[in-house]
Amino acid sequence: MKKLGFFALLAAVLAGCATLDTSSLDWIPIGPEFSPTKVQDLEVIASAQEIKRAYGNIGLLRVKNLKPDREVLKMGVERGKKFAASKGADAILLGQYNSASDGAQDPRVTLIIYAIKYLDTVNDKDLKAMEDFEVLGILNERNED
Repeated sequence: MKKLGFFALLAAVLAGCATLDTSSLDWIPIGPEFSPTKVQDLEVIASAQEIKRAYGNIGLLRVKNLKPDREVLKMGVERGKKFAASKGADAILLGQYNSASDGAQDPRVTLIIYAIKYLDTVNDKDLKAMEDFEVLGILNERNED
């Protein structure tokens, strides 16, 4: 009986992982990349009103095609945290779109994650990179890799 319980738990975990593997990430840079930050130091914010420090938005991340299941969504947030930390974010602001609200037969969730860089954590080199990023965007000369 214990083996059956173990296999049922293993199947549930693998099903959750498979669901996350079918998701996709879209990254839209809004600012330059910074040195990576530690995932465990990244703040998770649910509302812009919670942000009490001056900040810049360095990018928008969409984790798409997630099942509307609590565990799958938590894994999606963790995936988003890792990605945002790799771009140097200090915090992420979470949002979501649920296709069920549009009457989808097989609803999916898209996590909408803003990668935030607090301005009091940047140095002069970073400020210059932010200014250059803005100017290149205005001139339509930004390189997209």
